[in-house]
Amino acid sequence: MVLSKRRKPVQGPDRKGVRQPKLEFFQFRNVAIWVDEKEAFMKLSIRAHSPAYVASTAVAVMLLLGASSGWAQAPWQQRSVVTYQTPAENSKYTQQLAIDIGDVPGHQIRLFEIQSTYPKDAPVFLGVRVKNSITRGQSDYVGADGRVSAYVLYFMENGDRIYGRYEGTSQGTVGEATGRRTVLGNTTLTGGSGKFRGIRGTLHSSSIADPSKGFVETKNEGVYWLEKE
Repeated sequence: MVLSKRRKPVQGPDRKGVRQPKLEFFQFRNVAIWVDEKEAFMKLSIRAHSPAYVASTAVAVMLLLGASSGWAQAPWQQRSVVTYQTPAENSKYTQQLAIDIGDVPGHQIRLFEIQSTYPKDAPVFLGVRVKNSITRGQSDYVGADGRVSAYVLYFMENGDRIYGRYEGTSQGTVGEATGRRTVLGNTTLTGGSGKFRGIRGTLHSSSIADPSKGFVETKNEGVYWLEKE
């Protein structure tokens, strides 16, 4: 989905008898965006939602409006939105190796691999569905809290691939060193093969994971675009 824009500018509202400049109107999700035709100011109106929803929406909107010097973007610069979920039945840990550090109790570094499939409601990039994905990374935890970094590979139905780099943090339940934990992070799309060589983007993810039981489920939302080669 691409950020929508009215073709004709509309006149801004009066303020203390002063006629305002013409404005452009954009719409994304539940966000209304009014932008001065010379980009002098911007106003966002966001309906009431949870802080996490508002934060993720704001990030996506700013990325959509992003680095362009004008609102009219060339085709390779257009931002598109992607949103998808990976339930636990379609995602699993396939490899894990944990090593105790030995400095404080519960401090481990861990290598892992997660494989995911998308039998339905698959993410779509540039009109092509994702067939499956593999995440290979490492974590540095004390108990269930710590940092996670990984590389992500998306295998597309047309045979091409998309590559990404993930950075996140994990937080477990207070007083519990093991069990389920919440992992929040971002995947930066760095390129791909074939049709996706120039793809770039940022995906925000929220996961619930329990490595000891091989359990992981994830929600992803973000934007992507093509860089001109």
